[in-house]
Amino acid sequence: MADVISYEELRRIQTLERENKVLQDLEPSFFKKVQEYIKTKEKIIEENKNSDNVFSKQIVEKNENELKNIKKIIEDICGRRRRKIILQALNNISARVHNTEHMLPEEEELYNRTIEIIRTYTDSFISKFEKALESPKPEIEEKSKQEENKDFKKLKLTDSIPEFLWKDNQKYGPYEKEQEVELPKEVGEILIKEGKAIEINEK
Repeated sequence: MADVISYEELRRIQTLERENKVLQDLEPSFFKKVQEYIKTKEKIIEENKNSDNVFSKQIVEKNENELKNIKKIIEDICGRRRRKIILQALNNISARVHNTEHMLPEEEELYNRTIEIIRTYTDSFISKFEKALESPKPEIEEKSKQEENKDFKKLKLTDSIPEFLWKDNQKYGPYEKEQEVELPKEVGEILIKEGKAIEINEK
């Protein structure tokens, strides 16, 4: 039963999510373990529900109550994590590098899609006022920014880098240590500054 989570463990996870503002770390097999737990309870109920034995009836009642409680716990954990992920996306909409370390794959997808939706909305909103806001100087500055974003640095990584979403809405990585890569100039400068990469100067 290694793939089955316990009721006590789920309550512990719920408490941690309630008491902490940041996402708590979950095993990648979390969903599978919960599914196995629910299946186990449903099987016990099915095997005992037609018995006239007093103990069987007690077993059914106990497991039915536990199953109801566990579904409420899962909904609570899901709701709390969902709010944290969306809030993190709102706070980090302009971030250069996005930390999704404690997110499950499904949650990372929610995070990235939320950022994409917010950016699309923002661009659409601002575009409605472009003509009123346009002036020669900002236009020149915007061109400079676009040209800057086209620049890439060739790097040799001194540390492994997880996948991340850059402000150009492109995903980069994951990359392994010692790997040679080409990344946007600003990303390269950040990695070099943090000691995670060295620049390769081509002759």
